[in-house]
Amino acid sequence: MPYLGDYLGHILSEITIARMQADIETVRIAELYAEHPFLRTMPVPRFRMPEVELEIPVVISELESPPAGGSTQTAPSITELRKVFDGVLAARLKEEKIELNPALRTKLKRVLDRTTLSLTKPPEVGIDMHRVAIEFSKVTLKSLSETLDPKKLAEFDEKLRTAVQAEFLKHRTLPLRLNTLITTAQVKEAGPNEVITRLHLKLVEESYEWTTVGTDDEKQDRLVIE
Repeated sequence: MPYLGDYLGHILSEITIARMQADIETVRIAELYAEHPFLRTMPVPRFRMPEVELEIPVVISELESPPAGGSTQTAPSITELRKVFDGVLAARLKEEKIELNPALRTKLKRVLDRTTLSLTKPPEVGIDMHRVAIEFSKVTLKSLSETLDPKKLAEFDEKLRTAVQAEFLKHRTLPLRLNTLITTAQVKEAGPNEVITRLHLKLVEESYEWTTVGTDDEKQDRLVIE
């Protein structure tokens, strides 16, 4: 059974491919016009799809359930993120050969505990993992400023933020998905119209074009909105 998001994504992809095929045909016609003594002075026809309206019948068969004791949120809890941060911080301190005296360790733990409490949200509210990484790193660096010189502190700051954000992403889980029945036969056999979900989509075309930006020494090709 396909997921609803995958199904809609494939439909949008097919519409995009249809537009591409139309443009390829326009190029072919343009070459024919250029070779014809009369057509070469006429405008080359080109078709666009400024708006596409679709009505898509589907049957929602199942909503995935979170694992036992798990959350419906894609981000782990603030408590789990704190444990991950503590592990990353310990690894970075060991790698940089930075020793913290007992007083500073106690102070740092107290500061991180307060930050953890301030970032705690109700279970139904999603957690901004990027913000959590920044806040944890910021209060840690502020505490370490008492023992590290500015240059070493700046280097440690960059390495810590990068490592924390990379590690946080590893703990992000996929959102729960909707399983659907989509084929004509499946929708017909699903039952009365009451069990069929009809999605009304209105797609508006927006194009990108390649452009070159940069200086004489370095140029980059980028996609920008037409």
